[in-house]
Amino acid sequence: MPVQKSDLPFGSEFSPQQIDLIRVLQIAHETDGDWRKFEDKIYIEYFRNYKTEEYNKRKLTNNCKLGMIAYGLLTREGHVTELAKELLSMQADPDNMYQRFAQHILLNLKGFIVIQTTQDMRARHEKYDLQRLREWLEERGVHVPRGGKQMSTMRLWLEKAGVVTSADWRVDDNKLQAVLGASTAVADELSMLSTEQKTFLKALANMGGKGPYRFNEIEKQATATYGIRFDEKNLPKTVLYPLEE
Repeated sequence: MPVQKSDLPFGSEFSPQQIDLIRVLQIAHETDGDWRKFEDKIYIEYFRNYKTEEYNKRKLTNNCKLGMIAYGLLTREGHVTELAKELLSMQADPDNMYQRFAQHILLNLKGFIVIQTTQDMRARHEKYDLQRLREWLEERGVHVPRGGKQMSTMRLWLEKAGVVTSADWRVDDNKLQAVLGASTAVADELSMLSTEQKTFLKALANMGGKGPYRFNEIEKQATATYGIRFDEKNLPKTVLYPLEE
């Protein structure tokens, strides 16, 4: 029976405890499209001096690359994404950059669902530990494999932005709302949208003029801008009708 993949992004060797986000983004930009050169530079900068075998050092390096892919900063071909370019353009203002990254994690990588879950656990006086959090997430349809680093890595990035303030996921509500740019109620609704629905909305927001627009025009804009392809036959059922509701 195949192992179910995690619904939270892979994050081994990609955490603020191990790498500097600005520096790895700079390396990604310098080596854009050449993942071997990217891995070599990451290896030299972060993992060459680890006290382990050479194979393990290279494995750690590859894990860092996979983490950047999972967090939406690199494509599998080694190209920097639009998000990576945006974050790199903000490197002179690291606080703002980390908050933008946290916003991406919250709205696009199920981070907000994790935060909601930890808050619900606390409201019910549930003792917090990673095992219980994993079980609560499973009940909400979010699968996280046993022993994975996904939750811990995500928490560390949210801590870097000041959204999460402790190892047991205590949240600064004011910072959370500032990072989201909306109330938590609105963020709750947005976090539940599918990738296709979110992308369609972003494309709609970027359309020029006052509208109205034909849905296929918005679809083309979304595909051209974000590279996502929709199932044309099921687009009304899977995107338009749910957004209307």
